[in-house]
Amino acid sequence: MNKAAWLRIPAILGLICCLTGCWDRTEINDMAFILTTAVDLEKDGRIRFSVLVPLPGQMGGASGGGGGTSGEKSYYIDSETGATIREAQSKLQQRMSRRMFLAHRRTLLVGEDLAKTGIRYIYDSTPRTPENRMTTYLIVTKGKAYELLQATPKFERFPAEAYRELVKSRTAITMNMKDIGVSLSAPGSDPVAPYMELKESQKSEKPSKEIEMAGYAMFKEDKMAGTLEGAAADGLAWLKNKTINTAISVKLAEDINVTTRVFDSQTNIKAKVAGGKPHFTIQVVCKSKILEVTKPFDLSQTENVVMVEQQISEYIKKAMQATIKEMQNNESDAAMLGGYLWRAYPAQWEQNFAKDWPAGLKDAQFQLHVSNALTEPGDIYNNVTQEEGSS
Repeated sequence: MNKAAWLRIPAILGLICCLTGCWDRTEINDMAFILTTAVDLEKDGRIRFSVLVPLPGQMGGASGGGGGTSGEKSYYIDSETGATIREAQSKLQQRMSRRMFLAHRRTLLVGEDLAKTGIRYIYDSTPRTPENRMTTYLIVTKGKAYELLQATPKFERFPAEAYRELVKSRTAITMNMKDIGVSLSAPGSDPVAPYMELKESQKSEKPSKEIEMAGYAMFKEDKMAGTLEGAAADGLAWLKNKTINTAISVKLAEDINVTTRVFDSQTNIKAKVAGGKPHFTIQVVCKSKILEVTKPFDLSQTENVVMVEQQISEYIKKAMQATIKEMQNNESDAAMLGGYLWRAYPAQWEQNFAKDWPAGLKDAQFQLHVSNALTEPGDIYNNVTQEEGSS
């Protein structure tokens, strides 16, 4: 071997020492993938932190449909308490042989009692761990959050999937932790969060504990102040300029009911100050289609179409009025109306409204205008079983 070759050997050995290895690797079978977590406030003031973890050994072949149809559950639930969320999590980790991994968590359940004391500190513990995602859906539960972990939805293997599918469905306003955090920090706004509860299935041979989207939890700053349910929940969607798929039933006569669906809605809100009080003009323009009519009703006639359009417009208007009333009663600006006032009159907002808002909503004046067009009355406007020539 020549002299040049011997000189290369030290250089090669030096480069080998610089190569990195897998000294800090984490094997997949050393990790516990958390699908959802629940946070509750105990009577003694401590925080209960609960997790739902899939069991890899139970996830081989599908032995049935959803979680409620298989014999052995493919997940387990555990919880621990502590003075803080991270203390409870650390105590729980001490009896788990695998490291909890939260990057696959898509939902965070918060019990009603804890939500009433404030959720702002949850935004401290969550972002401090890089694997936590701000796209996680924060859900407020009726009662204790860990009780919803006991749900047995028929269509899903894991309850966590049912929460996620419900909250991101087109029948509800989609919002995640980032959206709620923005509402907490923006002027003239209060956050809202999905509000869920357990419901027993009805008329089922084997009843199951299903999860229901009950509406939205309203907050005053970071503390839960009330709920929006029924028509008031629908009204929030229109006030926030969000299109949701909701069925609306209107009564046209004593024995005629029509079910419709509103789509393609646009909301325009203008704010002004008059006489020292805020005024809001809210204009909703939307389209609708017929889903069902209980008795033959001739929708080829213009006057009948106009009647349906007016009834739908009236429902939307009453729904928004119900939302505004709940916001005023609970002093919560769930529709972020203060933001419109702040952008239109920044100086007056700081001087006259910012300090006491949203209490100022009680003095606000509202003008609501709804324009609805029935664009899909149905190709067959008479019931197909109706005799020819009858009306």
